[in-house]
Amino acid sequence: MFPSIGEKRPKMPVFTVEECPNCGTKTKRAFKIGDYVYKDGGECPKCHSKTVVSMIYAELVQVK
Repeated sequence: MFPSIGEKRPKMPVFTVEECPNCGTKTKRAFKIGDYVYKDGGECPKCHSKTVVSMIYAELVQVK
């Protein structure tokens, strides 16, 4: 549901998922300005090949 005018939106941290095309390992990290899907990522922690950004998404913060 969309907030009304003047109502504050909840904080939604954004994350980037990088996937290794070689071994399939996925890593989640905080979004950085300039990230986009299919962008070359960092190095895979398992096989040391180049990763690719496969997903960018936001998570809703649960307020207690």
